[in-house]
Amino acid sequence: MKQGAVSDNSARHSAEAYQSAARETLRTVELSEVLRLTVTSDSMRPLLQVGDVVVVQPIEPRTLRPGDVIVVQRDGAWITHRLVTVDARGWYTHGDNARTSDAAASADEIIGRVIAIERGDQTIDLQQPHWRAIDRRINRIQRWQMHLFATLRQWGGGRSNRVTHVLAVLINWPFHLAVRLLLRF
Repeated sequence: MKQGAVSDNSARHSAEAYQSAARETLRTVELSEVLRLTVTSDSMRPLLQVGDVVVVQPIEPRTLRPGDVIVVQRDGAWITHRLVTVDARGWYTHGDNARTSDAAASADEIIGRVIAIERGDQTIDLQQPHWRAIDRRINRIQRWQMHLFATLRQWGGGRSNRVTHVLAVLINWPFHLAVRLLLRF
């Protein structure tokens, strides 16, 4: 019994510490107008690489457009993915290097829009008109790719098997090539 109580207290303390850190982070964002986060996964490769720093600006969620790269806070994690579509249920995001879309995000879960990427001594300003156009093109390619993945899952009976995995890799390869070409301009 006491071990369970200690575990409950520990979990409660951990949750309180997380909430306190999140409040402090959001307070910093409000004061500085931007938040800098370090990329820790390859879910947005090739646009974002592990170690890149994304500059996030708080934004009214209703002003977001498909193609925007946004940060969503869900279940204690901060997720940086591309906005694919918006409907009455929420904002749907997807990692450029993922095979499935994320669940709909609510307005309360949206932290902001990525406005710049810092990679070493280089800064990529995503607010420039040519980057906005690139984001829209990537979004179109991504929506086509997601349609193909959904078709593969349906064809595979909703289960993952070796054939659908190989086909998904083959579909992802031209997507990555197209994104790399777009990123050069």
